[in-house]
Amino acid sequence: MIFLKRINSKSKKVFFLYAFVITVLVLAVIFARYVYNSVESYFLVTRVYNVVEYSLLAYFFSLHIHNRFVRTLLLYSPFPFIIFCVFDFVSAKEPTLAFYPLIVEYFVLLMFIIYFFFEIMQESVVEPIYQKVIFWISVAFIINFSGNFFLFLYSKTSYNDETFRRQFTIINSSVTILKNLLLCIAVTLRENKNDNQILNDLSGNSELDTYLPFKNPN
Repeated sequence: MIFLKRINSKSKKVFFLYAFVITVLVLAVIFARYVYNSVESYFLVTRVYNVVEYSLLAYFFSLHIHNRFVRTLLLYSPFPFIIFCVFDFVSAKEPTLAFYPLIVEYFVLLMFIIYFFFEIMQESVVEPIYQKVIFWISVAFIINFSGNFFLFLYSKTSYNDETFRRQFTIINSSVTILKNLLLCIAVTLRENKNDNQILNDLSGNSELDTYLPFKNPN
């Protein structure tokens, strides 16, 4: 309810949509695995989860990147990602988790989030970045992506090992809990309205299309 009262920008609406859709898909994953008891349905829903998560996060972070080329690249990146996911699913010899799509998702989004922070470092901000919702959301996903990247990288060949699966569960659960805690911090923050207005005005300014983060101001 706290967050619903503060949905006053496009990016917050997109993030709320992300949280809602992901919650529905998580419930669908649990239902397919433990209620419907269908392994095939479970793997299929997890792959849909993968595609939807990447698409919504790519759109969300594209709203916060100023560079026109990078923003467009991120905005349209879900299309080749979906093609890759479909190919990985069709070419799989048996139903399995989408390890390769997850690796690609985490690596690509991690690079764009790092670039977002690089842009922030080039700008003069009205208030500290840690007082903004986007900061805590970005940090949460950086921890999630970096914490699980190598885990999924080794999972393709080691997931059938019982010891590795126990370690996988511990690491993945810990990172996920930490990510969700940071997201809870994000949705409870109260941002400066004046600062939000300035950023909204800038986001609608066509001069941002020529934004050059490598160029130092005179």
